Amino acid sequence: MIEPLTQGGAQDALSHCLSLILQEDDRWHAMLAINPQAEAEAEAADRAAWENQRLGPLHGVMLAIKDNIDVAGMATTSGCKALAGAVATSDAPVVARLRAAGAIVVGKTNLSEFSFDIRSRSSLGGDVLCPYAPDSTAGGSSGGSAVAVAREFAMAALGTDTGGSIRIPAACNGLVGLRPAHGMLSLEGVAPLAPSTDTIGPITSSVADARLLYEIMGGQIGGDARARRVGVVRQAFGQDERILAACQHGLNRLAEAGIELVDPLALPGVEDLLAGPHIVDAEFGAAFDAYLATHFGPGTAPASLAELVAGGAFLPDHRDTLIARMAVKSDAAAPILARHRELTAMLQAVMAQHGLDALFYPTMRVIPEGLGNPPGGWAAELAARSGWPAISVPVAAPGERPVGGELLVPAGQEASLFALAAMLERR
Repeated sequence: MIEPLTQGGAQDALSHCLSLILQEDDRWHAMLAINPQAEAEAEAADRAAWENQRLGPLHGVMLAIKDNIDVAGMATTSGCKALAGAVATSDAPVVARLRAAGAIVVGKTNLSEFSFDIRSRSSLGGDVLCPYAPDSTAGGSSGGSAVAVAREFAMAALGTDTGGSIRIPAACNGLVGLRPAHGMLSLEGVAPLAPSTDTIGPITSSVADARLLYEIMGGQIGGDARARRVGVVRQAFGQDERILAACQHGLNRLAEAGIELVDPLALPGVEDLLAGPHIVDAEFGAAFDAYLATHFGPGTAPASLAELVAGGAFLPDHRDTLIARMAVKSDAAAPILARHRELTAMLQAVMAQHGLDALFYPTMRVIPEGLGNPPGGWAAELAARSGWPAISVPVAAPGERPVGGELLVPAGQEASLFALAAMLERR
């Protein structure tokens, strides 16, 4: 569990992280850059501790930041070679809050370029590999952040989640991944993918750590922690026996803690509501174009997506996608967002009908094998399209490949979310 280093030790903690990065990261490809000010910040943190200054709740805690989030003095690359010189002039507000609480940024993490995939592959860093299966992807798009925590390159990390990009790599690497309610935390200083569903949140080793970082980042805890009934969405489970067994372990923990399970719970018409064009296709082009035009200093980055594409300094696999998303008309998002609202209304109706506090399902319906984009299933989209908060918690038995069990609650019911997540983990 994360605790402030009140007796000094920040320099030792940083040395530990940097040593592991040097020894291991040529294998995992989790890190894109080391914070050049980290050593000076750790020294200042230790000096403050020994001088008995007032210390914050994250004093000396080492954080890794996904490289689509601004850290002052470091490039915000989105994994793209074309943005290698795009240095941020200030911290994203959520980063500023964490640093004000005493955290030290170790460095920036590798990711899926532009956050497009649910693997993590970039033109700057290559593929992020999973320590539990070194020939397979670590998941994405925040895979570098997850591996940084799993391998102790940092004590916790930040990622972004548009359709599962925090929760999926957390699940693949045996970690906790929190997607806050849409709009709860500031996205200023964060590269956009689809503003209607983009979020930012922590990847940590425990539920308590995720809650701590979430609150420091500005998150609110709403609702009542006395959750009693959880619906089990079997439609989302898939056929992988390892995932089925791991999720049953998780459900057993909830039942042992006194939670009543509605199993199975049907979500009528869910796959039809999730079908059709994706909001990323509709929103990325205009949002990222505006970001390039306004976010970086002159000459440090392409001024537009057209200029970026013309320069060719990105993964060739993304050329057709970039060109297609640049051509999308401005009214393309409206019918997609209407279907999001239909999905949310269906979820609200089902939960009211059954008196539910939360839904449970596996974060992914497969365990990634190889470096392709894994067919993760549609479950992670429930949170993305409803805007509700969700958390992925490890549920596999010790010694097995990690599997994430996901809990979803309505916006404003974060107390139930954290309470149930602690039950999954505690037992």
